[in-house]
Amino acid sequence: MNKVERLFFALWPEPEQQKAWATLAAELLPVGAGRLVPASNLHLTLLYVGGVAPEQRKALELMAAEISFSPFVLQLNRFGYWRKPKVWWWGATQTPESLCRLVQLLRIGAERCGIEVDQRSYKAHMTLARKVAHAPDQVAIQSCDWAVDRFALVSSVSSPAGVHYEPLRHWSA
Repeated sequence: MNKVERLFFALWPEPEQQKAWATLAAELLPVGAGRLVPASNLHLTLLYVGGVAPEQRKALELMAAEISFSPFVLQLNRFGYWRKPKVWWWGATQTPESLCRLVQLLRIGAERCGIEVDQRSYKAHMTLARKVAHAPDQVAIQSCDWAVDRFALVSSVSSPAGVHYEPLRHWSA
């Protein structure tokens, strides 16, 4: 029996970055205003793939290994709130061209692997909290320059304790 995995491609921060960003989120979001994303789950999604069988995972890994992209700096400098999914996020006002190209190459590659992907305009953001009833009041703008030189294939694993994201493989620029 083939085991289906829920996968996505992401920019995956170093553990020290994840901890610092989780601390920042905890300081900025009022207590009880939402459910903070655990530090170990903080990431920036490039492309959600969804449920895939082992042979599709192998094809995605081979495709990703062929991608060439230039390192870039992503400036996280804007907080936002999406009302319908009740998500508070930290993102970029400008998306580097190299990041746009990486996302486009992943979309094309996934489609060639037989996977239908979201074609909406890409918005670089990192989810900081879920189940946020309303946008936090005037959160002080925090800016961080994130030097990016790799991306990851990540598995989304559900358990009674919640969802845990596990990087499976990384590819460097």
